[in-house]
Amino acid sequence: MVALLPVIFLSLNLSIIQGLQEPPVVAPESPAPEEKKTHLADPASLLEKPSPALVLDDIDGNPFDLSNHSEDVVVLEWTLPECRFSQRLYSQHRVTPMIRRWGKQGVKWVSIDSAFFAHPEKIRPWLKKFSVEHPYLIDLNGRLAEAFGVKVSPTYLVVNRGQIVYHGAIDDDVWGKKLERKLYLDMAIRDAVEGRTVQNPLTRPYGMVIRTRRVEDERRARIQEAREARERDEKNQSDSTSQGSNTGG
Repeated sequence: MVALLPVIFLSLNLSIIQGLQEPPVVAPESPAPEEKKTHLADPASLLEKPSPALVLDDIDGNPFDLSNHSEDVVVLEWTLPECRFSQRLYSQHRVTPMIRRWGKQGVKWVSIDSAFFAHPEKIRPWLKKFSVEHPYLIDLNGRLAEAFGVKVSPTYLVVNRGQIVYHGAIDDDVWGKKLERKLYLDMAIRDAVEGRTVQNPLTRPYGMVIRTRRVEDERRARIQEAREARERDEKNQSDSTSQGSNTGG
């Protein structure tokens, strides 16, 4: 047991260091049946199925209805302007050239912000900085993120003529440092455009957790529960101390 202490201590230190570096969240695999049920759809269950309804206004109030693009290939990009992973992808010119290249072949691109604090005025500087011209939608209650099985920003879905054929990451380069990347999204779009079955339809997205309304409410509930538990413990400790003093007297 003593020999294990340095290893445990080192593991704890590494965990602390990683926390300080804000490592990316990697979306979990499909939950096991015995795990707690969530409101988040299982991405695997969405593949090759008709897409959930998607009707939202963009930041200028213009309506967007995915069903109007039932004959198109559409990329749904869940992203947050404050997400450093999305910022890096756009700054490294790994998204905009793809949008323009595939746009010439009729592929539609739509960005969605499902954070509970999303606001048009927070998004406009992003659109201007990266010359974003495609629709940017706000999913303020986060219900669409749940329906489409999206937990982190960025997450990409390819909808081919009304069916979801890809769900996951843009590539396998979590930290943006690889010289050679597996271009998951680009390959999925190519397969869809060329009428082939997507060879790698499900990958694990990496990035920043999207604080939807439900996620935020659950976070606040956990904080409140922890606060109440601490107060109960402090009260019990105080009562025990008081009883001990009275007994001693």
